[in-house]
Amino acid sequence: MKRKLLLFALLLIQFLGFSQRYRYTNTLYPASTITQNVVYGTAPSVDGLGTVESSTTTQNLLMDVYKPEGDTFTNRPVIIFAHAGGFFSGSRNVDDMMAFCDYFARKGYVTATIDYRLGFSFTDNIVLHSTRAVYRGLQDGRTAVRYFRANAATYGIDPNKVYFVGSSAGAFMALHSIYLDQISEKPAEAGTNPYTNITAPFSHIAPDLGGLDIGANLSFNGKPDAVISMWGAIQSTNLITSNNNTPVFLIHGEADTTVPFNTGSPFGYTTLPQADGSNPINTKLNLLNFTNKETYFVPGVGHEFYGVANGTWTNGTGGNTYLPIVQDRSTSFLWKQHKPTANYTSISNTLTVNFTDTSSGATSWFWDFGDGTNSTLQNPTHTFSTSGNYSVTLYIENSNKSWDEISRPITLSTMGLADNSKGLFQLYPNPTNAIVTISLAKTASKVSYQIIDYSGKIVLEQELSNSQLFNINVENLESGLYFIKITMDETVGFAKIIKN
Repeated sequence: MKRKLLLFALLLIQFLGFSQRYRYTNTLYPASTITQNVVYGTAPSVDGLGTVESSTTTQNLLMDVYKPEGDTFTNRPVIIFAHAGGFFSGSRNVDDMMAFCDYFARKGYVTATIDYRLGFSFTDNIVLHSTRAVYRGLQDGRTAVRYFRANAATYGIDPNKVYFVGSSAGAFMALHSIYLDQISEKPAEAGTNPYTNITAPFSHIAPDLGGLDIGANLSFNGKPDAVISMWGAIQSTNLITSNNNTPVFLIHGEADTTVPFNTGSPFGYTTLPQADGSNPINTKLNLLNFTNKETYFVPGVGHEFYGVANGTWTNGTGGNTYLPIVQDRSTSFLWKQHKPTANYTSISNTLTVNFTDTSSGATSWFWDFGDGTNSTLQNPTHTFSTSGNYSVTLYIENSNKSWDEISRPITLSTMGLADNSKGLFQLYPNPTNAIVTISLAKTASKVSYQIIDYSGKIVLEQELSNSQLFNINVENLESGLYFIKITMDETVGFAKIIKN
């Protein structure tokens, strides 16, 4: 009796593990809990108006960390958000960054909104001061990434799934963190530089800002695993090389006059150094044949087009109609970075079907056979009670509890693979010794076929689209009787093929 109860309990635990499906894409948690004022690093911050680069004060770098309320899972991806403000204003507490943190935390992520070092002089030596401000931001962003990798156990996160999302200045940090990733690419302005102010005190030496990674946790990698850039730019697309294939999602308004969509100076101030915006970045990624990137470019709209000004809601209550679009596309992009891929094959013998999982990255499985029954086995065998058409769905999860699923129709008959092709398709010649032509009664947007031998083994299969007439080469098959199963959108037909 005890053994039966234990077995039941184990099965119940396994089943309940799927009770919160679609983590990271659906909102599963009612709220997020916030830990405020977390010190993720320290760094020298320029004093006053930033005209004297050597006058610094050590600054605590702070973040607020958001977690899904009531969640006990300990292998979650983490998303770091960096605010807008041109490297001279803004904070981690702006409206959009807090909203994004809560939005993604309730989907199952750990999130954080960070402060970083601000301030640079607009009065003179603007190229020097602005370049150093961006470089300091790059260093602080990498410090936040390293902090989470070093404290993965504390926050219940996967140290190999650390993502970075930036808005405007924060997007400069995000993009440079993946493209300015070698010390040899460090701008000359970030090194030791003598310079002269137009007002007293006149002569100064800007000290070397150091490497890409400064401060604590230097044994950990500061480069994020994926980046979302909202209206950002980089020093030059020359920074992007064939090794810079970190997944990136570029979001930009094509009429942006604050950060150029193409190439230009931020704010339209020609005294600031030119930067390459999202469009030339995307062009360079295309030239390098990178496929792990996405874009959302909107004609006719400007900076921070989802309804904020420097991160503060322009209507006082939330973003505009573009905000849910940005959220949805960002949700999909990040989910793709850690999802498994569901797939399976099946072989039927009258009403009994053997299902074989061919997924990648799965650690748990949930089968819905479409007849009111299910299984959590990886490769189940299921006997249906009656013949008919069923939709079989395989839902999988991986070690991050990220998911994927696939559904396929299946037609079962107590007569085995009976020929029901009349009115659905024709095949000729039959018998054949090489090529058999399939002519469908009408064009189908999605077509797949399987050639099945008499034992039930699939020996040929292919998926097509927008097809009505196609050929199948069976020349390499052994002579004998075969069945062909053709799925035309939602319709399934069977026929026999004789190979001479």
